[in-house]
Amino acid sequence: MKTKKMYGINPLIFLMNSSSSLFPLSSSFLNQIISYLITIFLISFPLASLAETAEETVLEKIEKTGVLKAGVRSDAVPFSYINNATNQLEGYSVELIKLIHQRLEQELGKPIKLELEEISLDNRFQLIQDRKIDIVCAATTINNAREKVVDFSIPFFTTGIQLLVKKTDAEKFDPMKGTAGKVSVGFLAGTTTEAEFRPIYPNANWQPVSNRAEGINLLNDGKIDAIASDGILLLGEVWQQNKNFSELALIPKIPFSFENYGCILPLQNPDWDKFVDTTIASDENNQLLHQWFDPKKGKFPYDNFR
Repeated sequence: MKTKKMYGINPLIFLMNSSSSLFPLSSSFLNQIISYLITIFLISFPLASLAETAEETVLEKIEKTGVLKAGVRSDAVPFSYINNATNQLEGYSVELIKLIHQRLEQELGKPIKLELEEISLDNRFQLIQDRKIDIVCAATTINNAREKVVDFSIPFFTTGIQLLVKKTDAEKFDPMKGTAGKVSVGFLAGTTTEAEFRPIYPNANWQPVSNRAEGINLLNDGKIDAIASDGILLLGEVWQQNKNFSELALIPKIPFSFENYGCILPLQNPDWDKFVDTTIASDENNQLLHQWFDPKKGKFPYDNFR
């Protein structure tokens, strides 16, 4: 009798049906064969997909490695910057990260090493997506487009897009006088300023700058008429450069938009999100905010728009 070829037939299914067809196998022997085939299958084809879906959370990784990796900027005064006088990294966001670190050690009941990594406007989201760092706290606006690729904490600060100009040039930007088309405006590419503010002055000559420091220098030299950015960051850079603010103006007084800053977090980490949010909402962080931004007593007096 010719033996049937089992091309395209699952041998496991074939054997399970064989006891009532070609081969009268005992149930115990059949179970041994099935167990053997399953073992071979699992060895040959690891459950990679299950491993991917079971990727460790941020909190699990921190607890296992004993390291918290945080991203900071060096040019976002007064949130995260290098102090020219001391050459040290400082700012409200730096202290917020240290507060998160302190509370994390208390939560996990063990010492955790804090590693601060300098990030840029270009790589801040990718570093979080690639899980190379656990959190970025700087001056990042929360918006719907960004929330598709990363998570955000609750807002810790609110500012808005404004123009820094010389007081003598302020009238150039009065829409009622129709002169806005004759001005040149510096802006940082890749920020919300470009998308949200540029349409207000569509006929202006928009010039990209690498950072706010460059923009203020160009403004001071008369090479541009204004630099557009978040008001708090423009004031911060003026302070950092020891410029005479009495010769400058931040317009309009009420920003064209309101920007909520939040910490950038990896997607699908609800426990980590909750931990960071709880820290931001804590009394300790409220004290930090007052130390830095209280309009009368803060290190950097500012009327927050929250």
